[in-house]
Amino acid sequence: MIVDINPQNFHAELIDASMKKPVVIYFHAPQMPECQGMTPLVEALVGPANAQVTLAKVDMNDPQLQPLASQLGLRALPALVLFHQGRPDEQAILEGPQDEATLRQYFAAFAPKEEELLLEQGKQALAEGQADVAHAYLSKAHQLVPNRHDISLWLIEAALDLNLLDEAQALLATIPMVAQEDHYQTLSSRLALALQATDSPELRALELRHAEQPDDGLLAQELAVQYSQVGRQEEALALLFSLLKRDMAFGDAKKIYLDILTTMGAHPVAQQYRRKLYSLLY
Repeated sequence: MIVDINPQNFHAELIDASMKKPVVIYFHAPQMPECQGMTPLVEALVGPANAQVTLAKVDMNDPQLQPLASQLGLRALPALVLFHQGRPDEQAILEGPQDEATLRQYFAAFAPKEEELLLEQGKQALAEGQADVAHAYLSKAHQLVPNRHDISLWLIEAALDLNLLDEAQALLATIPMVAQEDHYQTLSSRLALALQATDSPELRALELRHAEQPDDGLLAQELAVQYSQVGRQEEALALLFSLLKRDMAFGDAKKIYLDILTTMGAHPVAQQYRRKLYSLLY
């Protein structure tokens, strides 16, 4: 995030903001060649969407802002000063023009971590209705930091959107009491309703008919469709694979099989059943 500081927003964007996350104040004068060369580089290194740090630009042509530089004892422009918890960090002050390597090292501490980027990408994909894409991003983030409960909760949401109920249930069980707030409660309720649907009387009746007529391929295909609709994809794929082993052209088995794999994205079970299908094709 990049903001221009003025006398009106000084307290909110600098003092108050630094209580929540680090703020780097950039003292500059636009007419100075040293600042003209360094300003675009500093802005590029921070970036307008950086959630880790705010770049607060202070134009030293404003006489109302000049006392701030004097209070910090600055002697040269451009200058960078880290503010945190409402106070300057005297060990994080750079004065005068700096080369790119020095600036990169200075801002490296505020670079977004990979899991943060993946989390944001996953949440954005969920908002756009791309649950499979979100699941891929969030799974990777979860692998990087398995103890980040906020990442786990968003991964559970993606899993529920994809009807991956076993995965959602296993992840939900890892969330400790301290993290069981609104998001957890919503997901827990969604899972409970989804699990109820997996054991409906209609589904149990279909399972019983299949048990009595195991060689009825159309009945097995119908049961596989029902399994997929209630989040039991692995069982659906197992049934369909048994049909395809006997006859690759049986009914709609291959199409249903591929459709289920598509909805599961990069899930490990999907990868396993893709390999199984390839073994039949090649």
